[in-house]
Amino acid sequence: MSTRKAQRLQMCEPVPGLQILVKLSNTPLVRIVIITITRHQLAIVGIVFAIALLFSMRENAPWLTVPKQVAIEFFSAVSQSLAALLGVLIVFLTFTSQLIAQRRHEDYHTLQIQIDKLIRLTQSLPGELSNFEPTLIALINYLVPLHLKDFPIWETSSQTPLEKLLNNFKDEYEWTQVQQQRSLATDLHRQQILLVINNMEEILEGFSRLYNRILEISRFTLAIVKLSFLLGISLVFLLLFGIIDLQRKFPDISLPVIVSLAIWVLIALLELVLDTWFFYKSLYGSSSHYLRFFPNSKHPN
Repeated sequence: MSTRKAQRLQMCEPVPGLQILVKLSNTPLVRIVIITITRHQLAIVGIVFAIALLFSMRENAPWLTVPKQVAIEFFSAVSQSLAALLGVLIVFLTFTSQLIAQRRHEDYHTLQIQIDKLIRLTQSLPGELSNFEPTLIALINYLVPLHLKDFPIWETSSQTPLEKLLNNFKDEYEWTQVQQQRSLATDLHRQQILLVINNMEEILEGFSRLYNRILEISRFTLAIVKLSFLLGISLVFLLLFGIIDLQRKFPDISLPVIVSLAIWVLIALLELVLDTWFFYKSLYGSSSHYLRFFPNSKHPN
């Protein structure tokens, strides 16, 4: 096994501190519980609110009433924590988006350089390679009009012009038939064309990986929206309990609101942990296992 392959396998392995999380995520019961909680969180929060309200409205349970100051401190702590977490997520999302945009522009610029090289090689194509000239021209005509917004390329046909070209140039059986008729200059010219085409293939695959990365970080966009919504709810109740004094008018409402909000925040944090874990695995390993948590999500790989 080569050193590079060994390093790649080692990088795909989770760090020792995450071994427990890997074992838990492989448990079917844990997966079922996580899917149920994340999919039916509104119903869960509603049921928790109704049960807590029924308990707090009982005449023989005055101890369930939360003091006003405790409620204010709870909403204040939740608001500050969510605001800090949102700040970290926004910075991370902004930084990652800028890196992806910069990488796309760099790859597009590199692709244009490779296309220019292919054009020059096609113009000076030896007579022994003239049978490949129509394919090369078709590839050039296919790639030149494309802009940055056109990448990645999703083809509906069975083969793209690039794949056809690679099949023609990498078919060792065809080249062994004409090996005796090929001069050294022709062979060097062919190697240069192969190198340019391989470079373009890697760049196009890089566009697909960057597109997948955009889909992966979009999970954090949804997390920001949900946490912002919960932050707004927390601030509203902080205003209601601290200034309007909702506790005095409805003393039984404090416990259901606090418990429901706490459960909802915990579910949102659970989703954020799953998103972070999925993003980690997409960087350092296969994400097929983690699609079990998100069976409805589409991945273009």
